Amino acid sequence: MKKKVILSMSIAAALLGGCGSTPPTPEEQAMMNKMQQALLGKVQEMGGAQALLGRQVTQQQAPAPQRAPEPTLSEADLLAKKNTIDATGGPAIFFRKKDGISINGEIFNDFEGSVANFGGNKLTGEFTYAIKNFDGSFNLKYHMANSAEAPIKIATVKKRGEQFEVRTVTGKTFTANAVIPTSDGFIAGRKGSAFRYVIGDNSVKSITLLDGYHIAKYQNGDAASTGYILLEKDARAEGDQVGGLMASFTNLGNTLGLNKVDHYVLVNLDKAKPVPLDVNIQGKTIAEHSNCKRQNDFINKCDDVDFKESLYTKLGLRNNSHYYWSISWVNTPQGPLAFYRTSTKVKVVDIANEQVHTLFSRTLGVNHFELTEHRDGKISIKAKLGFSDENIDDVASFIQNNTTDIEPIQTLGS
Repeated sequence: MKKKVILSMSIAAALLGGCGSTPPTPEEQAMMNKMQQALLGKVQEMGGAQALLGRQVTQQQAPAPQRAPEPTLSEADLLAKKNTIDATGGPAIFFRKKDGISINGEIFNDFEGSVANFGGNKLTGEFTYAIKNFDGSFNLKYHMANSAEAPIKIATVKKRGEQFEVRTVTGKTFTANAVIPTSDGFIAGRKGSAFRYVIGDNSVKSITLLDGYHIAKYQNGDAASTGYILLEKDARAEGDQVGGLMASFTNLGNTLGLNKVDHYVLVNLDKAKPVPLDVNIQGKTIAEHSNCKRQNDFINKCDDVDFKESLYTKLGLRNNSHYYWSISWVNTPQGPLAFYRTSTKVKVVDIANEQVHTLFSRTLGVNHFELTEHRDGKISIKAKLGFSDENIDDVASFIQNNTTDIEPIQTLGS
């Protein structure tokens, strides 16, 4: 290409000089001027292209900037940050809302994102919560209710397929199928086992789970303060027709109060006796209809329906059949108490004394119940029985004075 340019320039020079001593005509002079401008433009174009190409090559060869690794703290440094937060703030009442956490009646917000899950200790005000990021990952943060200090990040959680990868700011890594925030850290669970991380602790505690169970996705109780975590029974294999038939009989018997189920079990972090709860797994899903056509003002005919787990209905109301709203456990000065709702009753398990007390009963069914945890440790409960509400102001006092509807704690398989 370079030779062609030089040759063209030589020809142009010859033309510009004329052929011999005869001066060019005006037409020849005009043609030579055009050729000269065209050649000069071509040379400039080539030079600019080569310069541009050179810059592009330089840019391509330049190494990509490396992302600076996130600094790692020691457990002692992280604990010092926690202690600074704990210096202010105190006991609080935590309550799950659809859009986050209610703390002492006020919605708690984090500027980084929406609160996806949490674990809190009402007696101290400590809580850890998960923030969902725009890229689908989560940050786990620790805070104290009403503290004057800002929350601190303790870990990052990234989802890889059906598993989670957890990395603490102190450099510890976990692979898990479930990550449960606790008031002082988190629990990472996988099939058959779980691991408890506590802020400031260099060691990680191993927890042995029951065979045939996994950590429930939603926990309506704090494992750190109560010492218990909720397990859910593993699903049967798909296509197991006998299992499906037996499950149907079990559900019917459970609805009629003829038999108990052990789909959910509380297990102690220190390997104490498990506490089965008579709550059915079937209630956790809601129906989502699609391809619907309006039949009249009251009825839509839908061709498809899917079932998915949800704490709330499409209208934003609580799905009271979900185990999260049917099971709750708390720590009290008298020891841990577990509450659960069957189709016709609300019961409380006095775990320390291995007794189950019936708090409310209605043959036509119990709609739902709500606990109120007072800062002094007292627990109150209100149940919706049809169109009426019934209350027990002090559950511990009720247990102490109750003499009827008492049964031994349920055992697995009973």
